[in-house]
Amino acid sequence: MSSEDLTHKYTIDRPYFHQLKAQSLYYRDKVLSLLPQHLERLLKAPVSFDCANQARFALATVLLLYNLELYAAKATQRRLHIQGARAIIQWKLQAIGRHLPPDVADNFLRYEYYFTAVFNGLTTFDATYDVIDDIPIHDKIAVFGDFVRIMHSVTRAERRKFSGSSDIETTRVEDIVDEIETARGRALQLNQIMRFQYPDARHDFEHLTHMYYHASLIYSHRVLSDFGSSNDLIRASRDAILEHLSHLMERAYFAHDLVWPLFVCGTECRSPDQQDAIERALLGVIRLSGSLERRRVLSFLRMFWRLEGDDRPANWIAVARSRAADCSFVII
Repeated sequence: MSSEDLTHKYTIDRPYFHQLKAQSLYYRDKVLSLLPQHLERLLKAPVSFDCANQARFALATVLLLYNLELYAAKATQRRLHIQGARAIIQWKLQAIGRHLPPDVADNFLRYEYYFTAVFNGLTTFDATYDVIDDIPIHDKIAVFGDFVRIMHSVTRAERRKFSGSSDIETTRVEDIVDEIETARGRALQLNQIMRFQYPDARHDFEHLTHMYYHASLIYSHRVLSDFGSSNDLIRASRDAILEHLSHLMERAYFAHDLVWPLFVCGTECRSPDQQDAIERALLGVIRLSGSLERRRVLSFLRMFWRLEGDDRPANWIAVARSRAADCSFVII
């Protein structure tokens, strides 16, 4: 990952570019060749503390491979890694979990899978939306875990709604809004007890929490509310995100957490000034925290902004679904 990350910081004419690219490909291929052997030995081994450790190593490796593919924008490989991580978690819970309960390392890796799978699922419009649900969310591991769980619930409801399923329990927007309120309250409480390296970071984290709160409201209303009935609420949340963005004192503190609220806000921006604010903020995130698939996220927003008049879809999800082959980016 270090080699691949550096290749994205150098231009192709720099002396170390080709060497770093070769190293990245070599180590990735090496991992891909060793991982099946490791998993085969793991499946045959008796249950033990060492077996549990080896399962953690395998899960961490698959999650790292997923993150590596974010640089290459290879959606198919990413989905394979997500499925692999899911299989390892299920096997470990069934084969080892009864004898060796999960510890903090297991919970961390399971949440990393959950976070990754939920965000991957936002722009994956398969017939089935299959993400493991019973993932423990601990404050010290997942500060925004409640918001991610809400995002998962809303995405699952959207997929079921689109498929026309009638034999399912309806997800009420009022219940989701209550959950979003609770999530904001918990995050703000954590903000008071967390230790930050810089005094300004606590101030910025509070504004970031409000941005996630309003992004969650926008996403939930766009999926669950009747068309037109929640437009005023959505516009108010859009304006609130832009306001909180303007109050961040040092965006470098949480640049990697800004992509989702900026994207959701951007899909609701109609005026050139609003769109320019979102574009500049996303370009700032790329400069501070790397590209990953953020340029594709910005390209989608630019395309979405060009849609005009009565032909503009009700929300970005309809556009992304209609262009699924081009919209398989990850909004992180």
